[in-house]
Amino acid sequence: MSPATVYLILLLTLGACGGSPAEPPPPVSASRVPINTANGWSDSPFISRDGKRLYFMYSRYDFGPWIVSGGRTMPAPGGPDRPGLHHSDTNPFDESDIYLSTRNADGTWGEPVNLGVNGGYGDSSGMEIDNGNTFIWLRGNVSGNDIVLATRRPDGSWNAPTDLGPGINAHAPGIVQDNPHLSADGAALWFTSSRPGGAGGKDLWFSLKSTGGWGVPRNVGAPVNTPGDEDQVWVSPVSQDVYWNGPRGLMHCLSNGSTCADTPVSITIPGCGYAAEASMPDDGRALFFACGDLVTGRVRIMSSAKQPDGSWGVATPVD
Repeated sequence: MSPATVYLILLLTLGACGGSPAEPPPPVSASRVPINTANGWSDSPFISRDGKRLYFMYSRYDFGPWIVSGGRTMPAPGGPDRPGLHHSDTNPFDESDIYLSTRNADGTWGEPVNLGVNGGYGDSSGMEIDNGNTFIWLRGNVSGNDIVLATRRPDGSWNAPTDLGPGINAHAPGIVQDNPHLSADGAALWFTSSRPGGAGGKDLWFSLKSTGGWGVPRNVGAPVNTPGDEDQVWVSPVSQDVYWNGPRGLMHCLSNGSTCADTPVSITIPGCGYAAEASMPDDGRALFFACGDLVTGRVRIMSSAKQPDGSWGVATPVD
């Protein structure tokens, strides 16, 4: 979830109740830079299918004042300098890298490490398939953003990222692409775009891969897309669950293979003013998401446990 997306979300939802979790985060070793820092910006979480790898983006810049001021107060760098983080001392929106934290045997999260695929501009909104051997994300360039994909070599290093091509990455004025989601077999792609042909604002789009590359994107359509903004889709590889963000907040429906099989409903997570960019492991017992505080504009990466009645429990910071 980029700071600009958070800004739009908060504008749409100001006045809702909000933001502080009911439970304090667990203690953190003084020698470890946690996932959620007191300053700086951690966002765009994605949890692996086995629940052992948590990806997120990080920047030293604090975008909270910029968000709550409506863009009048520029972000300032105040967060810790994580190992491997590339710096941008002139443009805050060019500084973000993707990090990976691995779950320890006791359930805590290990020291986040730079994923090693990051470029010289902003990198965010990433996810893995193939047990972490394939990674897709949004990479900044000098003038915009592209959805790119990289695969691991046998020695664990990464091959050079591949641009998904002009059919996916449209650069006409006013058109953006964001928040890619790849199917488990790598053959289907969902992403956010403001290209023509949608229901209005930003919509969710879908493309299938063939031997000739990625097919012409198709609009996901109603009831998912509305005249407002839809974004940040996650599709379960083992169930019919689909989550995304829309004008009413975090949304959920059961899929029939091409769109919702039932009426989408908005999801409430106690202790979170606005939940976005949700994902969960295959066991379906916990939801991971970025939680936006509607008062401060701050975002923290949190999780929520599935309750016996199917609802979600109190949002708790991952560290």
